[in-house]
Amino acid sequence: MDDRTAVRGAIREFIEATTSYKVCDAVDNDVSVIHKARESRCDLVLLHLATPLQDSLVTVSVLRSKLPHVKIVGFSTLLVDTGDLLSPANGFDAVLTRQDGLSKLVETLKALMPESPGA
Repeated sequence: MDDRTAVRGAIREFIEATTSYKVCDAVDNDVSVIHKARESRCDLVLLHLATPLQDSLVTVSVLRSKLPHVKIVGFSTLLVDTGDLLSPANGFDAVLTRQDGLSKLVETLKALMPESPGA
């Protein structure tokens, strides 16, 4: 999830081109993320850390309470210390910055959710 359409599209295309994962939806705010994650029964949420409408930590908390099986990866445009965000109390399974790059994102997704054999 990112608030810019072009960024969401690029991330989606990269994930689908380099993995067997199907991206369920790409939305522009935290409130939509919660609704779409429940509706689409997704396995993973990629959440931009600086989002409109609602604090990302609130969104993670709601997702964890409503969809405890969902993996949650925080993704930020900022150079931030991701160590504090990875605290189990915050609910993220992984946190990356855009500077880590899309290849690192895909590597992280594969570690959290191994692809099907033959994919």
